[in-house]
Amino acid sequence: MSIVSIMASILEEELREHGIRGLSQLDRETIIHSMIERTAELETDVKLRHLRPHLDDQN
Repeated sequence: MSIVSIMASILEEELREHGIRGLSQLDRETIIHSMIERTAELETDVKLRHLRPHLDDQN
């Protein structure tokens, strides 16, 4: 079982606990993929913001 499938199952449980039903496994996996991509983009942005002042100081 892939990490995405595991996360999709966890997402299904979370959604069910909040009364949200009806998403397919593919829908949940698509959401997980999107969340992973967005998290990676955010991490990159945060690292760049952290490095930017250091780069400005070097110039």
